[in-house]
Amino acid sequence: MDQHDLLLKIREIHTELSWLQPFRDLGIIPNPAASEVAIARAEERMGRALPPSYRAFLRWHDGWPRFFDGASLLGTANIGHRQYEDLARAAFEAAETPVPDLGPPTRPRARTLIPFGADLEGTTLFAFNPAVTSPEGEYEVIAWVNEIGVRQPSFSAFLDWILDMAEQDLADLTATAPLAKTA
Repeated sequence: MDQHDLLLKIREIHTELSWLQPFRDLGIIPNPAASEVAIARAEERMGRALPPSYRAFLRWHDGWPRFFDGASLLGTANIGHRQYEDLARAAFEAAETPVPDLGPPTRPRARTLIPFGADLEGTTLFAFNPAVTSPEGEYEVIAWVNEIGVRQPSFSAFLDWILDMAEQDLADLTATAPLAKTA
C-alpha cells in the first residue's frame, strides 16, 4: 500500500472508531495541503531537508490534528520550532528514556531529533532521527506513546504501524461490542 492509500485507510478506520466511541479524541479530517513555499520555509527554519515521505504528506495535508492518541502531526507552521524540541527533551526525562541510546538528550542532542507530532500533555510524541538516514533520504522515526518507545525506519513505515494499531483497536472493539438484537 502506498503512503497516500495508508493515509486514506487510517482516516477510514478513525471514522469507524469515532462511530463506535464518539468520545474518543480522534482527528478524522486532516488539514489541506501545504504549498512548496511553506515546506521550503519550514526546512529553512530547521536547517535541513525533511524526509521525502513527510514532504509528500505535507503536500497532501499540512498537518493532521489529533492524528493518533491525541497527538497531532505538525504542519509547516509548527515543525522545527524550539517548543517541540523542548517537549522531546521533557518526554525523554519524564519517561525514563524510552529509547536509551538516544537520551536523555542534552540541548545539542535535542536538536538532532525533529519532533513532527505531539499531544498537549507530552505523553505521545513522534520525532525524526536524522542520525539514521536511508540512502533515499528517509529518517528513522521514533515514537513515544505513554512511555513506550517504538522505532520505525521511515515515516511510511510509521504510518503502516499506526494503521496496524488502529485496525487492532477496531477489531478489539467490534469483537467486544454487544451483538445487535434482531426482532
